[in-house]
Amino acid sequence: MSWEMELDETLLEDLYIWIDSLPLSRPKKRIERDFSDGILIAEIIRYYLPDLIEMHNYTPANSLQQKKANWGILNKKVLSNFGLDLPDVIINGLSNGKPGLIEVLLFNLRLKIDEELELQQKLQQQQITTPRQSSLSYITSTTKTNQTNLLTNRSNKSIKLTNLSIHKDISRLDYEEIKQECLQQQEDIEVLHAKIRRLEHVLQLKDIRISELSRAVEDSRPTRPTALKKK
Repeated sequence: MSWEMELDETLLEDLYIWIDSLPLSRPKKRIERDFSDGILIAEIIRYYLPDLIEMHNYTPANSLQQKKANWGILNKKVLSNFGLDLPDVIINGLSNGKPGLIEVLLFNLRLKIDEELELQQKLQQQQITTPRQSSLSYITSTTKTNQTNLLTNRSNKSIKLTNLSIHKDISRLDYEEIKQECLQQQEDIEVLHAKIRRLEHVLQLKDIRISELSRAVEDSRPTRPTALKKK
């Protein structure tokens, strides 16, 4: 996950609407300040995945030390298992209300929650009879496998690029530029996937609304009176 990614206005607006729709203990006024102690992040995770969060572990705080403590517990117990491990510099930035950081975290957390809920739904549909692995640990193992595959792919790409530099005299600067382009394209793809998922969700809601309105129109139509008999 890149903390340097920038969310466009459409993604930010959708993110804020999502936050406003959740039953949190405090309203969103200044998001970087309201989320600085980690409490609202814990509440969001508990709302969707209650088994993962014990709210008594987190104390509403104004002091920087307690804010960092909350983030440390949240990072160790939950976020790291989602592949959202927070470096110390990020915890410090979140605790100090650095603008832009909390939106990136919320954006990626929302994706991870969607993945977890989707996985749980699939497991329920499959009606697995054998003792099943918890969905979170399943995601963790899957993430590790994906990371291994990613490292392998990157290693293969690195070998190819090395061979290419030998045969075509590509400079180190060219190699770094290609590498950065690949990373930037990967981030762009992730953002586009997120947009597609959000738009699909909006379309589903619109279809449901159209169906409701259609039924309401049908119900409101007056019944046709029986034709008068000719005298």
